[in-house]
Amino acid sequence: MISILQNEVERLRPASEDIAARTALFLAAGGMIEEGPASGYVPKPITYKTQMPPAPKPFVRRRVEAAPLPLDREDVREQARLKLVEHMRQLSATHTQTEAAAALGISRRNVYKHATMNDITFKKPERGGANNNYRRDQMGERDAKYAERIRAFLELGITRRQCCGKLAINNKAFERFIATHGIDYPKARRGSTSCAA
Repeated sequence: MISILQNEVERLRPASEDIAARTALFLAAGGMIEEGPASGYVPKPITYKTQMPPAPKPFVRRRVEAAPLPLDREDVREQARLKLVEHMRQLSATHTQTEAAAALGISRRNVYKHATMNDITFKKPERGGANNNYRRDQMGERDAKYAERIRAFLELGITRRQCCGKLAINNKAFERFIATHGIDYPKARRGSTSCAA
């Protein structure tokens, strides 16, 4: 294989021969080639340093204020809760817990929970308290619904235990409902999966 440099030498050979012929002709005619003095350039000595390069300047990032993110769902809930607590604080001076629950449209238990967590003291009821007429009416309506469902389960012929499971109540509450509303719910016979009725 012919190298690139060899090709270049061959290409410049005629010019080189021409210069050599003219130089020989010049010397044959009595000419002299003079060599001038050195220019005085002395190259710097090569030195090897073990010194570490200087540390780079620290990169300082400019602080750019980011646009505020939209509120998260939990933040929205938290703000709604704080607004409710503030409303409860305003009502606490003139309302009882039961009246505040009715005014806010939430359960008494929820009012009690928020009041306990945020040190809110409501006005004391003049009479009745937790067993006032409004609460008693609510409990009566709830018990009537349970009694109606217990009668329906009695017609289906399922046991007391299954009835308690379907209503998600305990046996004591079940006994109270059937005693209050005069329901004759027989106990299951031994070895049977349905009631005696």
